[in-house]
Amino acid sequence: MNSINKERVEKESNKNFHINFSPMYAMFAWSLIFAIAVCLSPKANAEEIEEVVVVGQQNTTVKADPLKGNSLIRALLPGHTWTAGGYGAFQGYNERGAQNVHTAVYKNGIPANLPGSAWFDFGNELATGQEVKIITGGNSVVYGSGSIAGTILIKDNIEQGVTAILGSQDHKMVSVAPAKWFQYTAMEINQDSVRNDNTEKDLYTNRNAKLNFDVQDFRITMDYTDYSYDYDNCYDSSFNQSNECEQDGQKYNIALNNEYFTLGRTHDKADYYTGEWMSYANESSTDYLRVGDQTNLSNKLQIAYGVDASHEKYQSLNNEEHSRDNYGAYLNINADFAMKYNFGFRVGNEDQNALRFGLESGPFFFNVGNSYRRPTLYELHGDGWVDANLDLLPEEGVGYEIGFGVLSIFKYEFEQAIEYTPGGSNDVISVTYDAEGNASTTTTTEYYNPKYYNTGAYDTQGIRYSQWFGNFMITLKYTDTEQARVPKYIGVVKWNQSFGSHEFDITYRGNFERIPGLYDGTELEDLQNLSFRYIKTFANKVDLALTIDNILDEEVEVLPGYNNRGRQIMLTIQRKW
Repeated sequence: MNSINKERVEKESNKNFHINFSPMYAMFAWSLIFAIAVCLSPKANAEEIEEVVVVGQQNTTVKADPLKGNSLIRALLPGHTWTAGGYGAFQGYNERGAQNVHTAVYKNGIPANLPGSAWFDFGNELATGQEVKIITGGNSVVYGSGSIAGTILIKDNIEQGVTAILGSQDHKMVSVAPAKWFQYTAMEINQDSVRNDNTEKDLYTNRNAKLNFDVQDFRITMDYTDYSYDYDNCYDSSFNQSNECEQDGQKYNIALNNEYFTLGRTHDKADYYTGEWMSYANESSTDYLRVGDQTNLSNKLQIAYGVDASHEKYQSLNNEEHSRDNYGAYLNINADFAMKYNFGFRVGNEDQNALRFGLESGPFFFNVGNSYRRPTLYELHGDGWVDANLDLLPEEGVGYEIGFGVLSIFKYEFEQAIEYTPGGSNDVISVTYDAEGNASTTTTTEYYNPKYYNTGAYDTQGIRYSQWFGNFMITLKYTDTEQARVPKYIGVVKWNQSFGSHEFDITYRGNFERIPGLYDGTELEDLQNLSFRYIKTFANKVDLALTIDNILDEEVEVLPGYNNRGRQIMLTIQRKW
C-alpha cells in the first residue's frame, strides 16, 4: 500500500468527520421539547425503560458473554448466521429464510443497518456483555424499514471486571471495565487466510471503547470501534487480482435515551486499499429521533404510540454524497380479553405504511402483517460502476406465523423484491444497404453496467422447532426458499451439564442443502461444526473457560473460494468485581 496515498485518504477522512443534523428535525422540534419537559419530571429510572411489547411473536434474550465466545454473533441463535471469511469479514444474520437485509437491527435504540447496503455487519462486533433481544417475524409497525423477517435489539451493558483471551493463530483479546461507566476492549489475531488458494497470514485488529452514563432519568451511551482487516482476492487499479488488500474502519453509536424519547446517531466509515495506487472509501450515517409513550389504559388494555424521524446519508465509491429523510408515526394496542390481542399500524412518508395483527393464548400464538424495506441509497444512486435506478420501489412483504410453544410455522410473501443484476454485454447487429440495395451487416458489442431492479415476487416458508430436554437442546429448521446461501435444513444439538463449579458444553451444528450462489449457480457444500466448552468457576468470582471450535478441523467452502475457519482453541479468564 502506498503510504502517501493512505495518508491522503486519512486526511480526507478527518476532514469529512462531522455531525450534520438535517433541517427535517425542525418538524419534530416541538415534540422533542415536550418530551424533554415531561422527562424532567421523575417517573422512571433509566434502567427501567421497556421496549414496545407486541404479542403474538417469539422473543429471545441472550447475553453476549465473552466466556462463551469473543464475537457478538456467537451470542445469537445457532444456525442463523453466515460469514464470508475470518475475523473482520462480513458476518450476517438470516431469519425465517430471508436475507440479512430483512432483519432490522437497533443498537441502543438507534437504527444500525447501513443506509448504503441495508446490512448490519456483526464481523467487527466483539462480545462485551451486551444484551441481545431477538424478535421473530415482521414488525415494521414499530421498527420501520427492514423489519420484514425479524428484529434484533442490542443494548450495551458494562460490568466491572477484566477479561483476557488467548488462542490459536496468535489470538489475543483483553477487556477492562474499571467502572460501571467505562469499558475498553482490544483484540488482535494473525489468522490463516480463508481463501483456499492462499496460505499467507491476515492480520485483524479491533479496538472498542464504551461509555454508559445514567443522569436522573436519562441514559447516555457511546460505543466507538476502530478496526483493521487484511484480506485476499481484491483487484488493483489495473483490474489485476491482488492479495494486498486492507480494510480500515471506524464506527460509532451515540444515543440519549429516556422513557419518552430516543435521540442519537450511528456512523460507519471504511477505507479500502487494493493496490499501490488504488483506494476508495464508503461512509454512511443515520441520525435518529423517536418520541413516544407506552401506558396502561386499564389492567386489560395497553397502548403505545409515537413518532420517529431519521436522516440517512451515504457517500459512495465515486465520492458522491446522497441523503434522504424518513419520518412516520405508529400506534400499537395490546388487549387481554380471554386471549391476548395486538393491533398496530404505521404511516410514513413515501407510502411507508404497515399493519399488523397478533394474538396469544397460553403457548399458542399467531401473527400476520405487512412490512417493507426501502431501497438503500446505494441501490438508488449507484456509484459510477453500478448504475442508478431512481424508480426503485420499496420491497414489501406479508408474513404469517403460527406457533405452539417451541414449534412455529411461517410463510413470507415478498413483492417488488430488490435484486442485483450483474453487468454484461450484448452483440448488436446493424444492417446497411449500398446504392444497389445490397445488404451488409456489422456486429458491435454494447456493454452495460450492473443495476438494481424490482424483479418480482418470491416466497419463503418453513418450520422451526427448538426445545430443551433436561440437559439436551434440539433445534430443527426446515426452510423452503430461493434465497442464496440459506440452508434448507438446519440441525443443532447441544448438551450442557454443570457439576458444582464445573460446566461442560458440547454443541453440534449442521447446515444442509444450501442454496447456490445468485450468479454462478455454484453448488455449496454442507456445513458441519462440533464445538466444546469447559468453564470453571472459582470462589473469588474468577471464571476460567476452555473453548475448542471446529474440533474435527473440517475445511468446507462457505462461499466459492472461501473455506470456513479451521480448528480454533481459546483460553479465557474473567474476573468480576
